[in-house]
Amino acid sequence: MRKWCNASIVIALGILIHSLAAADGRLSTTLADRFGADEVKKTAAIRRLQGVNPNAAARREAWEAYKASPVHANLRTEWEKKTVSAPGRVSAYLWRYVGTKPPDGWALVIAMHGGGNAPKAVNDREWNHMFATYYREHPEAGGYVYLALRAPNDEWNGFYDDAICPLIENLIKQFVLFSDVNPDKVYTCGASHGGYGAFVIGPKIPYRFAAIHAAASAPTDGETMGENLRNVRFTYMVGELDTAYGRAERDQKFAAKLDEWRTKYGGYDSKYEPMKNTGHLVPDHDKLAEMLKFGRDAWPKQIVWTQTDTVLHRFYWLEALNPVDGGHIEAKVDGNRVTIKADKQSEVALWLDNGLVDLKKPVFVEVEGRKQGVQTFKPRTSLESYCSSIENTADPKLAAPVRIVVSTSAP
Repeated sequence: MRKWCNASIVIALGILIHSLAAADGRLSTTLADRFGADEVKKTAAIRRLQGVNPNAAARREAWEAYKASPVHANLRTEWEKKTVSAPGRVSAYLWRYVGTKPPDGWALVIAMHGGGNAPKAVNDREWNHMFATYYREHPEAGGYVYLALRAPNDEWNGFYDDAICPLIENLIKQFVLFSDVNPDKVYTCGASHGGYGAFVIGPKIPYRFAAIHAAASAPTDGETMGENLRNVRFTYMVGELDTAYGRAERDQKFAAKLDEWRTKYGGYDSKYEPMKNTGHLVPDHDKLAEMLKFGRDAWPKQIVWTQTDTVLHRFYWLEALNPVDGGHIEAKVDGNRVTIKADKQSEVALWLDNGLVDLKKPVFVEVEGRKQGVQTFKPRTSLESYCSSIENTADPKLAAPVRIVVSTSAP
């Protein structure tokens, strides 16, 4: 009897293992179709994945399928040529590894050069200087990719017009997909023209960075929305004698605004560094040693987002269905209750995951000024939502298995 029971158990285990292996095989095929180029297969895969549990193993498999997708062929070609593009913009870059690769992947430093509205030869010289010698190497801070980005043009705002952030996001995407960069360890910094870029790029897409640094530069009116920096490390350095274009004075005023936002919202891990008896050239050449100590907070409980264009739809776990210049959203999570204040936005989407809320319980959303009261949502998780989020962010740590659309218009 005991031998029969043991044999039955062995057979049952064999059937279970075979079934699990077959299921894994089907999921792999479905995910390959989901991120493939065949639209018919993709549509069928989307339908099937809506019923799949987005557990940790399934998420890992989805990310690997996305990384292996043939739709990245053009992006890989650009990476191999050391160029990156977005609509209306193309930039070249130079890069190298520094130190030893950490177990969780390389960090990525995106450094931006001085120059700007100058002849091409001047900007090329500044770009090569930024790559070769400007920031000193700090391998002891952890292995990283050091990348010097060439401005896409030779204009005064080459690093900080509305087209630059999609280019930066594609650049990060290249290195996350093809060079094993950890998206929680991405940094951007720059001096002079590049510093102005950091003052704009950082507040526009802070959810991409662990730390941001700007030197010998200042905020740009209408583009630098400093209130967006609540959840990321931000430092800026300027010489007290650097009075061209009002740099020193503008930076001092920005420091006062940061203090106001810190009092109002909390957060804002920032550092203003005015340098006495110093002009436009500031001694920030060892800044990477400090920056590389910080990691990204991809899921903050409180968000402040002022929009400056119609291009960017995502901000941490918020999605603006119709972003506008001057649109403003404040969102805060307390348990499973989300409170939202929104200006110039009729609807927003929330991407939700465990850690931000408890997905096993209802989520209650209260919109300031909306008289119809609290909106209640029962989260429905699916691997398809996670896959859609991966496509949207190209980042497995920003992706989420639940998306709910919230009305923010009154009443």
